[in-house]
Amino acid sequence: MSTPTAETVVATAIDRFTAAVSGHADVVTDGATVSERGHDFWGVGGNAELLLRPHNRDEVAAIMRIASEFGVPVVPRGGASNCSGGMMPTNGRVLLDLSALNRIIDVDVENHCARVEPGVVNSDLQGRLAPHGLCFSPDPVSAHLATVGGNLIENAGGPHALKYGVTYNHILAAEVVLADGSTITLDAGDDGPDLLGVVIGSEGTLGIVTEVTVALRPIAAVTHSLMGAFATAREAADTIAAIIATGVVPAAVEWLDRDGIAGLQQFYDTGYPLDADSIVLIDVDGTAAEVRRDQKIVEKVLKERATEVRVAEDDDDKARLWYGRLHAPDSVVQSGKGFFIGDVTVPRDRIPEMQAAIQATAARHSDGLLFIAVCGHAGDGDLHPTTFYDKDNPLAASALEAANNEIIDAALKLGGTITGEHGVGTEKIPFMTKRFTGVEIAAQRSIKKAFDPAGLLNPGVMLPEQSPAEPDADAFGAAVRAAITGTVHPGPAAPLTIGGDTGVDVNLGNLSLTVGAEATLDQLNRFLDEHGVTCGAVPAGGGDRTIGELVATATGAERLAVRHALLGADVTVVDGQAPARFGAETMKDVAGYDTKRLYIGGRGAFGSIARLIFKIGVKP
Repeated sequence: MSTPTAETVVATAIDRFTAAVSGHADVVTDGATVSERGHDFWGVGGNAELLLRPHNRDEVAAIMRIASEFGVPVVPRGGASNCSGGMMPTNGRVLLDLSALNRIIDVDVENHCARVEPGVVNSDLQGRLAPHGLCFSPDPVSAHLATVGGNLIENAGGPHALKYGVTYNHILAAEVVLADGSTITLDAGDDGPDLLGVVIGSEGTLGIVTEVTVALRPIAAVTHSLMGAFATAREAADTIAAIIATGVVPAAVEWLDRDGIAGLQQFYDTGYPLDADSIVLIDVDGTAAEVRRDQKIVEKVLKERATEVRVAEDDDDKARLWYGRLHAPDSVVQSGKGFFIGDVTVPRDRIPEMQAAIQATAARHSDGLLFIAVCGHAGDGDLHPTTFYDKDNPLAASALEAANNEIIDAALKLGGTITGEHGVGTEKIPFMTKRFTGVEIAAQRSIKKAFDPAGLLNPGVMLPEQSPAEPDADAFGAAVRAAITGTVHPGPAAPLTIGGDTGVDVNLGNLSLTVGAEATLDQLNRFLDEHGVTCGAVPAGGGDRTIGELVATATGAERLAVRHALLGADVTVVDGQAPARFGAETMKDVAGYDTKRLYIGGRGAFGSIARLIFKIGVKP
């Protein structure tokens, strides 16, 4: 008797899976449809064995139970606007198209929240909310394609994240179907480790989101826009810092460099000055009185430092001022040139060095590349270097790869990260070992294994192949599994903090606070008062309680405050108490699983806290 090949075994499993699942979704095997739905907006992707279109959450759960039984990998699909190859269906895998789960279940106008299914398109939700004077804060440029579920699993940002935060800050709860078909509901108000925060930004590798409760905010009554042109990137960055130092928090601060303006000018009229080294676009919003006050301050600072200042107050003028920046993605596609949209984040005060590094990279590889346009969200240091090249240039491919590597390396050297909002996907997997140590990747791999032991969900995304540099993290993984089942109980001797660090340091240019975990809350409050800044994670009282103890045991309102303020944490991973850092000073960071969230309310179960990084504000 002949032994069946691996291909035969896979085919048999898929055939049996298809028969079992046929009553739980529309089953699509048409090659053209499967191929079209298996590739994203940028053309990246592959062809799955078949496509499933469930119509409700119960069908999703049934599909995952059957997939678990037959060992069939499942690749979830939302709006497919991802820019990092985050959806990679292939032979032997099933594409799960969630677009039919597109109901806006409820809009609670009084309590400023809404319950929606994951397939609701971001802009459709905004349209539904607008008559109520409300909006969902995340506003990625891809809002006309991106779904709310996609916003959640990518932790989407957008131009207005500086003032209003990223998706993480606006998710109240999520219903998630796990790889075995079981369903859990994660709530921002849950005490204990922040599992909701770990699922946010997990790129569809930990569970299938089937319902989301989102926080809403009132649409600002008035929004005015300003532009400043600058002779140098340093003057532009210093001006942004000077504006924020006044206590004004702009709704948006966007950036475009000289090479970007000149390059994009080849494709359309940006309307921006061609002699500026950098331009900054700023939105101020609020009530009419608030905008009058803030605009006066911003305009004064700009006029003291910029070579040119423009102000737009009516809708037509604002549209013209923003056209050049917002039209950039369309021009990329319409240019006919080859292109690659990058995504790195550095602390805000390091943007000039990052811009210089990108421009130097473009010059080094001018034989293979046309130019690199630097645009992005200057308010939070998230830059999108967009590289253009001639498709028929034989040197383009190697030049593009080398340039991307150099840009990533430059961001890391400047204290930045490999991705601020696009995600790791498959494109940035090679850089994960540059961003993280073996201990840090081992901890993240144990998170994946705890949620998805068989590795069925969106395989091949985010994590690199396992290497000998990764130590054993079984105890960490066991703590994650216990947290998922609600049974995490750290031993009474589990240390909450480690290292004895009581130091405090503030970076006003980046509006971040780095503090030793054993600094007391009284010490912190004195420091904040002396420097004229505020930190939402630090309660006014607290006495001799340490900030590390606060984070590790946080409950209720204190826990919610920590969730929104925490940027990074130096910790130990419980297996051997190995040191690790999760997060950084960057205001946006979606590289890997947001592991620092487990230490919020974790009570030492995952390891001890040595140092913490928080975002801060300036007192007016």
